[in-house]
Amino acid sequence: MSLRFRLTLIIGSLMTLLVVADSVRRLYDAQDDAVAEINSVARLAQALLPSVLSPAPPGVTAEALLGRIELTRELSHLRHLTVEVHALSGQVVLTSRPDASGNESIPLGWLEQRLRSLPPLRKDIYMSGRVIGYYLLVPNADDELAEIWDDYIKQTTMVAAIGLIACIMVFWAVGRALQPLDRVMQALRSIGEGRLEARLENVGPGDLAPLSASFNNMAAELEIAVAERARLLRKLITHEEEIRQSLARDLHDELSPYLVAIHPHARLLAAACADKPELAEHREAAHWMSEQVGHLLRLVRNLLEHLRPPDIEELGLRHALQELCTQRGCASDPAQVALRIDPDLSELSSMHDITLYRIVQECLTNTVKHARCTRIDIALRIDRAAQRVILEVTDDGEPMPNSLPESGFGLVGMRERALALGGDCRAGPRAEGGWRVSAWLPLKTSLQED
Repeated sequence: MSLRFRLTLIIGSLMTLLVVADSVRRLYDAQDDAVAEINSVARLAQALLPSVLSPAPPGVTAEALLGRIELTRELSHLRHLTVEVHALSGQVVLTSRPDASGNESIPLGWLEQRLRSLPPLRKDIYMSGRVIGYYLLVPNADDELAEIWDDYIKQTTMVAAIGLIACIMVFWAVGRALQPLDRVMQALRSIGEGRLEARLENVGPGDLAPLSASFNNMAAELEIAVAERARLLRKLITHEEEIRQSLARDLHDELSPYLVAIHPHARLLAAACADKPELAEHREAAHWMSEQVGHLLRLVRNLLEHLRPPDIEELGLRHALQELCTQRGCASDPAQVALRIDPDLSELSSMHDITLYRIVQECLTNTVKHARCTRIDIALRIDRAAQRVILEVTDDGEPMPNSLPESGFGLVGMRERALALGGDCRAGPRAEGGWRVSAWLPLKTSLQED
């Protein structure tokens, strides 16, 4: 859930609580107002109704005289009250609402119950000094209840509509207020992806104004620091390559000639000891020396191949990687290696070539040391839209017991090589099993080769 939506939801919830509280308050106020209005109407009607009637003409009964009270009929339109004329026997002689249905319920039962339970008022009717009947002023809550309910619905609908409009305005206002944060997040995302040249323009007035300058200063300092780190890494890697070449040169020029010269003599000694009985006691030693010299020659040859890869500048990165895959397929723990390379690698520099070669070399070495795998997939492609070269090496093996490849120096070295060119390298297990190493390098780097 986004921050914008959460803020709008919180404000909308608070407004809903306020609307509910205001509705309850208005209903309780309406209840007191309705009771006061009904009582006042009842008292007014009680004061207006005549309590003394003129003597009845001969032959007219008291009930008939009560039925002639015209004021009761004139009160038929009186709200909140029903006026009834009763004989002494309790019989209703006249009523102001003969067709009143009454007892029409509304959803507010507690309010209806109180208003309908208000006690009626009574006023006696006299003629010639004696009581012949009485008025019964019965509170009629139907009109008041209907009016309260209609007013409540109208006001609640209006408040809800205002609240909805307010929530929409808050959602829009919060969105406008958070736009600077969106720009900050985009700039941070760009920096996280390695585009350290990203900068913030003016993100807004007031307290947000210094944010652009602070962010840009931070980005500039970070760019300088990363550039300096990359420069040092490049020097370190260049020095490492020089040491590798120096060691390879010494092994090839100094050690290899002696081993090559010793090897045939050791084989001759072994053959002489095998042919002459008087040298039988030296036969085993001569054979062992011949085997060890041959083993040293093979070891030196392997070291030379590891220290000094095939001439990438002459044969190209493609050929060098193919040689690596061939050697991995012939290892003591052979695995099928599938190599997929972008057909056009002309945009890569020599530093790209050696960096990619060393990363692949380290990955293949790790598959021998740390994983039992039967298949290795190597994919090298150029994403021209993002101006990147992307390398991905995956295998289907499982880590060997007591083996933690992530804690070794190999992965650190691969990442440092990628960082030296302004890229990155990540490694980790795959969900479907095996291991994945992903590296990317920018095609164009601002770092000048030393």
